[in-house]
Amino acid sequence: MKIYLMLTDTNTVFSKAIKLYTKATYNHASIALEPSLLKPYSFGRKYAHNPFWGGFVEEDLSRHYFSRAQCAIYTCEVSEEQYKNLVELLSFYHQTKDIYRYNLIGLVTLALNIDFDRNDSYFCSQFVASVLDESGIHTFEKEPHFVTPEDLSQLSIFEQLYSGSLMDYLLMVSEEQTKPQLLLS
Repeated sequence: MKIYLMLTDTNTVFSKAIKLYTKATYNHASIALEPSLLKPYSFGRKYAHNPFWGGFVEEDLSRHYFSRAQCAIYTCEVSEEQYKNLVELLSFYHQTKDIYRYNLIGLVTLALNIDFDRNDSYFCSQFVASVLDESGIHTFEKEPHFVTPEDLSQLSIFEQLYSGSLMDYLLMVSEEQTKPQLLLS
């Protein structure tokens, strides 16, 4: 079974501010269960025009800031048990999403290298690292609140599938899924 890591640069004001500090190509991380990225899960903005009101989200890739996003897509082979654990974790977060908040303070403490963890708040890469760890897919050498999207891109468990325009990737996957399969006789 496979899972997918999506790293993006949405080119929003908030993303540009983070990029000024990190100098990283991608500053947002999401995890998905299918190559079409039908439901990428993350911690991010709940409302398109307000980057400060966030929490657990099933990202809507039709939002305007994703239409111009650049991305890197990675995949990872996982066991059936790890996949089941991840699905259960994502379901738990979805069912309890109203108790979680976006960890804006955590971004500041990460930048200042201050060990500060909040139980009910995550930023995107902290969330992805947490679910990878809790599902038994990958154990990190540092606490999830110190994991960045750049760190996730460097994990040896992931293989890069694509880099470029997010919309081009989604179009490519959509076209591949609609191609007729050749039957061998």
